[in-house]
Amino acid sequence: YVFLSHLIISTLLIYLLNNTVFSATASGNITAYYSDKRLKNITGRIQNALGKVNSISGIEYTQSKLAEQYGYNNYKPQVGVIAQEIQSILPEAVCLAPFDTDKDGNSKSGENYLTVQYEKLVPLLIEAIKELTLEVEALKNK
Repeated sequence: YVFLSHLIISTLLIYLLNNTVFSATASGNITAYYSDKRLKNITGRIQNALGKVNSISGIEYTQSKLAEQYGYNNYKPQVGVIAQEIQSILPEAVCLAPFDTDKDGNSKSGENYLTVQYEKLVPLLIEAIKELTLEVEALKNK
């Protein structure tokens, strides 16, 4: 088991070092970062969350030929958001795309290709639901 784990990790590192685009699948939970209040200096709540959500386009798309140059080869229909739109309202949820990031965190291509960290959209959606709930309650009370 230990040998197999080391083999898998070594193989993963070789892929990363060769800048090969790959997928990872897990059958268990994957946990990253932290959520514990004791580890945070809370500076406020997300303001105008509903307005921000309304400015995001939920899109259907297929990859472009340009994506193929960076190792992607999935021309199936997909759904997502546009990183530039997210960046304008919630920059904390956007970073350089992994395929375009060097070991120092800079763009390899100079094009600054972006990706969205979808899990960071959840707090925005929670606050938007709260704002919408307040609007619904106000309408019910009229």
